[in-house]
Amino acid sequence: MSIHSTDHTTGLSPVRVQVGIDAAVVANHHVCVREILPDGQVRLTRFTTPPTLAGLGMLSARLSNYPGVVAVAEPTSMTWLSIAMRRAGGDLSLLGARHAARLRGAIIGKDKSDVIDADVLATAGEVFTLTPLRPLSPPQLSLRRAVTRRGKLVVDGNRARRRLISLARWAFPDVWSAFAGSQPTAVAVLTRWPDLRALGSARRATLTGVVAAHTRAVPDVPARVEAIRAAARAWTDFWEGHLDLDALAWEVGEHLHDMHGAQERIARATAQATGYWADLYGDDLLLGSVPGMGPGTAPTVRAFLGDGSAFTTAKAAASYVGMNPSTWSSGTVVQPSRAITKEGPAVLRLAFYQAAGGARRVDPQLAAYYRHLMVDRGHGHTKATVAVAPQAHRTHLDGPAPRPALPAARHRRHPPDPRPGQGDRPNTRRPTRGPGPSPSTQRGHAPLQAHPLTAPPSPARDQSQKVSRRSPLPEKSTPKTLTTS
Repeated sequence: MSIHSTDHTTGLSPVRVQVGIDAAVVANHHVCVREILPDGQVRLTRFTTPPTLAGLGMLSARLSNYPGVVAVAEPTSMTWLSIAMRRAGGDLSLLGARHAARLRGAIIGKDKSDVIDADVLATAGEVFTLTPLRPLSPPQLSLRRAVTRRGKLVVDGNRARRRLISLARWAFPDVWSAFAGSQPTAVAVLTRWPDLRALGSARRATLTGVVAAHTRAVPDVPARVEAIRAAARAWTDFWEGHLDLDALAWEVGEHLHDMHGAQERIARATAQATGYWADLYGDDLLLGSVPGMGPGTAPTVRAFLGDGSAFTTAKAAASYVGMNPSTWSSGTVVQPSRAITKEGPAVLRLAFYQAAGGARRVDPQLAAYYRHLMVDRGHGHTKATVAVAPQAHRTHLDGPAPRPALPAARHRRHPPDPRPGQGDRPNTRRPTRGPGPSPSTQRGHAPLQAHPLTAPPSPARDQSQKVSRRSPLPEKSTPKTLTTS
């Protein structure tokens, strides 16, 4: 970037100026100004400023001698740092912490200090393409901070749940197994009877009422109740003289208290974020038409993607989210689909992951793709859901998103010959679609629009596209529902 300020010492005008800021919250900011002179020499100027209003004024005054400069900082820097740079006539660009650490290791090695970080950030423009940080409006900034806090609270609540599971698996694994994977049942029973002795001697009718109230369509409630009571009595006898059951009951109660507190905090953060989202985007019919998107995930997407105008293509948006697979190649070895990059905000990836879990339950093609990854490819639930997310929630900035590739067995005209061990496998063929537009045509493929927002109407499909390739569509057909395991 050309800078037209004059060097008062040598009378030369630097041809390029690079600025790196190691921002701090409590300590001083360390700033490195790297000037490249016409003869190729580099002159470094270092100074520090406190994280106060006076320090920001000093920073703006010092950098105002280099109009148009783009300073580089790590994402830990505060919002007011970008305001100070704009007052100085420049811009601020953020460099990911992992990229900064790798660049520092390549240049300096294992040494690290605030001065070294500022020097390394000043050279980042020679390696990375710097994009000036776009300032957010106060409502948009409030929405982003609210969804960020909500995402952290969701993670904390999940950790509290896992701590309870870890304690139960150690202290009374048979009791936990008797809950048959129903977390609401486990929480309700342990909240009322945290002591194993009380649970083992609980009245059968009372325990049956609690289990039935938190269990859906389970015919063996009495048997489950008996298994819980028997397991509690057995572990009470086992721990006799070896473990203080009163202390165990207190520990169970503390974990349950943490879980209830986390749920209340998540509910408050969700209500706050939903309020900001409704004020900015109204009903948000466009995101509401995307499978899996709702009041819990759409505010997060809007908080970071906005109206989508910052991304020219869908690939750019997917790269920002960080759910696209990384690639690795060396010589003749090529691995095109490795772990996802995780380059974007973690709370945004969490929102897309949660939305993908809901989308696969309502979209037949996504459900079939998820089942193909789980059954045919042997992937776990997390990996399969991450693979479904880009297919379900692609930002349609450059046209419709391609549908996921389905297993070849779905296109066979005749079922395969029965083989040993496969006669009881469920049918995975695509169900015949009934009259009306498909779910994919009801999703908007136009760029995300700012409020006021109106979802684009679904384009009318050609009548010939409603006919299945395998068999003609009957005059009156009831759409079938794909059952996934």
